[in-house]
Amino acid sequence: MNSLLKIVTRIFFCSLAMTLVACGGGSDAGATQLESPAQSFMPGERLQLEAISSTYTGVSYPLNIYLPQNRNANKTYPVIYTLDAEWRFETIADSLDKNKMEVILVGVENYVDEGYQHRESYSQWPLAEDYFAFIRKELAPYIETQYPVNQADRTIIGHSNTGLFVGLALLMDDPQQPFFHRHVSFDGSFWAHTELTSQLVDDRRALNQTLKSRTILVGANGRVGNVVYVRKFDDWLERANFSQLDLTYLEYEQEHIPVVAHAVDEVLTTLYR
Repeated sequence: MNSLLKIVTRIFFCSLAMTLVACGGGSDAGATQLESPAQSFMPGERLQLEAISSTYTGVSYPLNIYLPQNRNANKTYPVIYTLDAEWRFETIADSLDKNKMEVILVGVENYVDEGYQHRESYSQWPLAEDYFAFIRKELAPYIETQYPVNQADRTIIGHSNTGLFVGLALLMDDPQQPFFHRHVSFDGSFWAHTELTSQLVDDRRALNQTLKSRTILVGANGRVGNVVYVRKFDDWLERANFSQLDLTYLEYEQEHIPVVAHAVDEVLTTLYR
């Protein structure tokens, strides 16, 4: 009988000890618990939004958006506004997934007219001012009231004609409180008005020597490319010696169109290094 009582008592205390450990009741319980594994990266979701009309340019632009799936309700995210979205949105979104970057991507498609003349005209001076006003005063407020955007970390990306526009946007922005903080120009069409662009750089330098941006210029030196003119723009910015301008020039042995897909991984990892 005594032996049976001892066995029952032993089982009782063993069960109690196991319960305390499982419930965190022991003094060393915290040391025995394993931390929850970090949430694995989930590719972002991609959505087509309603087109947005502009009072500044007089046309409507179709929109796309990429949202990190593992987003936190209490967190805001860097945002990229990419122009030419009908051609570039998927390429950039794929790179964000590949490189596990939690960034919101807003794609702005073009107004389609004959020969994409609207795109070309509004990427150049002086109509670029109206396109820039549309982005800052109509597009961004529409997006940023609905999605968790970090308004202190905006990027604008363009290619070819819109790559020229990105360079102009860099010069047009407010010197003290710039709207965009990062600028990426893929093989920009800086041949469009070289003397004027050079003068705009000089005028911006005379206005204020501070240019707050991380800027990446990409040149394509294949058979078809704007590399000579991208180098010129890079030289003008270097010559101006702006303070707080983090300028990176990247050149690839690629043609004008494929350079975006070829360079995008390096560009994004450099941009957010």
